[in-house]
Amino acid sequence: MIKAYSLLIVLLLVKFSAFGQCAGQDTTITICNYADTNNQNFNLFNALSGSPDSGGTWTDNSNLGVFTNDSQDEINIWQINQSGVFTYTYSISNSNCTDTSSTLTLIIGGYAGEDNFSANACENDISVNLFQFISSNPNPHLNGTWVDVSNTGALTNNIYDATVQGVGTYTFTYNVPSQNTCAMSTVTVELTVHPLPTPAGVVEYEVCGLDEIANHTNVDLNSYISASSSNGYWSDNNGTNEINGTTDTIIDIQNIFNNFGYGVYSFSRTAIPDHPICEFQTFTVIIQIRRQLDFSDAVLEVESICENDVSGFPIQATINGLPNLNDLPSNIFNITYDVNGPVSLSGITTQISLNDPENFSLPNTFAPTPGIYTIEVTDFEIFSDPNNIICQLLYDLEETFEIYPIFEDDIVIDIPDICLGEDLLIDFDIENSNLNEDLIIDYNISGANNFTATNVTLNFLSGSSSLQIPGNLLPNSGTNELEITKITTINGCVTTPTDLNFEFEIFENPDPFVIIAMENICLGDDAIAALSNLTGIDQLEIDYSLTGANIANNQIETITVNNANGELLLPSSLLNNSGVTTLTIHELTNAETGCSTVTNVDFTFEVFPLPDAPDTPALQEFCEVDAAQVSDLTPNLPNIFWYDSENSEIPLSADTLLTNGTYWVAQIDTNGCYSLKTPVSVLINQVPVATLIPDGDQFCGADEPTLLDLSANTQQYNQYQLNWYDQNGNLLANDTPLSETATYYAYTYDSVINCEAIDALEVNVSLTACDGNYDFFIPDAFSPNNDGINDVFRIPDIEYIYPDYTFEIYNRYGKLLYEGDINRPHWNGEAESDLVLADGLVPNGVYFYIVNFNKNNIAPQQGRLYLNR
Repeated sequence: MIKAYSLLIVLLLVKFSAFGQCAGQDTTITICNYADTNNQNFNLFNALSGSPDSGGTWTDNSNLGVFTNDSQDEINIWQINQSGVFTYTYSISNSNCTDTSSTLTLIIGGYAGEDNFSANACENDISVNLFQFISSNPNPHLNGTWVDVSNTGALTNNIYDATVQGVGTYTFTYNVPSQNTCAMSTVTVELTVHPLPTPAGVVEYEVCGLDEIANHTNVDLNSYISASSSNGYWSDNNGTNEINGTTDTIIDIQNIFNNFGYGVYSFSRTAIPDHPICEFQTFTVIIQIRRQLDFSDAVLEVESICENDVSGFPIQATINGLPNLNDLPSNIFNITYDVNGPVSLSGITTQISLNDPENFSLPNTFAPTPGIYTIEVTDFEIFSDPNNIICQLLYDLEETFEIYPIFEDDIVIDIPDICLGEDLLIDFDIENSNLNEDLIIDYNISGANNFTATNVTLNFLSGSSSLQIPGNLLPNSGTNELEITKITTINGCVTTPTDLNFEFEIFENPDPFVIIAMENICLGDDAIAALSNLTGIDQLEIDYSLTGANIANNQIETITVNNANGELLLPSSLLNNSGVTTLTIHELTNAETGCSTVTNVDFTFEVFPLPDAPDTPALQEFCEVDAAQVSDLTPNLPNIFWYDSENSEIPLSADTLLTNGTYWVAQIDTNGCYSLKTPVSVLINQVPVATLIPDGDQFCGADEPTLLDLSANTQQYNQYQLNWYDQNGNLLANDTPLSETATYYAYTYDSVINCEAIDALEVNVSLTACDGNYDFFIPDAFSPNNDGINDVFRIPDIEYIYPDYTFEIYNRYGKLLYEGDINRPHWNGEAESDLVLADGLVPNGVYFYIVNFNKNNIAPQQGRLYLNR
């Protein structure tokens, strides 16, 4: 027995033996004082623990590339730009060594740099890099965080925008986080933002004309500045000698003009900064001394002409009263003018000379139509002014002229179609004209009616007039033509039109003898009156009334007529009472022509009362699983009809599936009248489908769980009854043990409404959800004699706790007899032929087992097993 144990121990020691380490041992080094020059160059090899062999190679696992020599034994940690944990692997090639590598873990504490309480920036600097103030040898680590202690709101990472808060002193800290035992590193920067000198920029000031020049003899240049720095001086940029010394700020513009004349002169102020971090600023005042020209006595004239005088040559305009001026840069001027009226010109430019008078022509393309026009010069400027001497030219050139209308194409004539017997009113309108005068119109009428009229004088107001022809002069219906033969204006302009011809129609009136036919109706329905003998009409307007059981006056309706027939709809809103009612038609109007006839025809019909609405339960309930239909509703008789809305006219079919909501029921009587609809609320009771709580299908088989345990793992357990079925639809008892090979189906049942869920919860359970609180028993003996008692070696419940377990059986000589797992859990005392040299039963005695749990890195368990047949 002692020898058997020794052999087994030797086998296990051989299996797990280890060898010596030739690359040294894994080592961890922490450097907190990063800035110490003694720590700058760090020898990796000397830092390894153990007794490593030299001659190996180093691998920088962080790829920082900071080795200082070819052998890569030494690194410059000042080149590592952030704190943290860095690893280096030492490898050696030696066939006599099993462990040929070791790892050096280097923990570098944070370095934030050096405090700086005298940092400076200028208020216009939008990108102040705070790192420039704290250190450069070594550089601070970059994995820190800048903190805006003064809450300026202008710090983004390490960049400060000095324009946000402006002048002042602000505090910032830079914090590099702690590493292992190394504390957090913090530095402080106090940044003073200095003001720019003011002001900077350019301002231009114009002095226009002699009067204004005379008012500028004592001009203080500082008056052009709203605020300025105290340290600065003015300079004369054009040699006017108006600035004497650094404190002089007064200039005399009248003196500049007297000495140098018209021109542009500039003076600059240089502002000196309070701190050299800011730049000098320059502010320039530009004085423009310019000449004013006065043409305000000039007058613009344009003669009014008739329209026919415009044709063939352009319209002339004359300027009178232009001045004679000397010493001008040019005697040529550009004028720009607009012409506003029925036809407009905009922005027309032409050149003139300073002659009195001076003429210019409107463009040849300008073709004005009759009306009143205004010509206005909108811009008057010298042609050439190379030195920009002229500042203002005074003028007021505007004139009104008229183009008299004569052409018939300018006259729009509106002749309406009329009904037989009406007066004909003809409207005349002169386009684009506000004519207020008389025109003499000659005209003829031909066609269905024929006569000639002459010398009709029409008074036009704002370009419009009218002519009325009495109806007795137009006795015939049909098509007529009006022809305008001559037009004479108040200005004596005569034109003879050749194409002013206009047609108009005289319509017949409707036939008053209309025929009516109607049917009786049910209360609440519309009534339809069939009308006939409506010849020559497509759209008819009817004026009618109702008397009797229902009364309505002055009702007007328009209907469509086809082949002399039409239908008049009497809406149910006018027929609120049952009984006999009479329709009377009072007037017929052709909706297309507007011609009407008075009549008095009537027809009597009856409005039947409605039957009573059905009596039915207001609420009818069903189970969702029953798929109830309309045929399941109460009542359900041949004269009963169900609808999906109160206003629906289409009844539902008997096989229509019911849903939650309101349905409407009505009945029909012998007159074919439907009752009012009664609402019925339909409630389809739903039972929620069972759902598992998270991991509700997970059990430990060692607990011998049943269906009742599975029910307790549903969300509905405390509210509903759960009925479980197998794959064949058989109802299962609550104490049925759970099996991983079976599929279970749960239906939720509500005993209050007596309804079951429409769908089932399908569950396949797992019986291996066992935690560390479960234990098991490994037998130490068994008797494989086929007596039905302890005939095999097995480990009860282990398959639930360690489902991936395996085990081996050895004899005392270390021979493997059997390998088992969850699919081969029993050993019956026989050796397997592929594992030993001989088949058959093993003898009584002591055997050895090794159980491998294969879970959570639990070590294998060994033991003895006694076999006695």
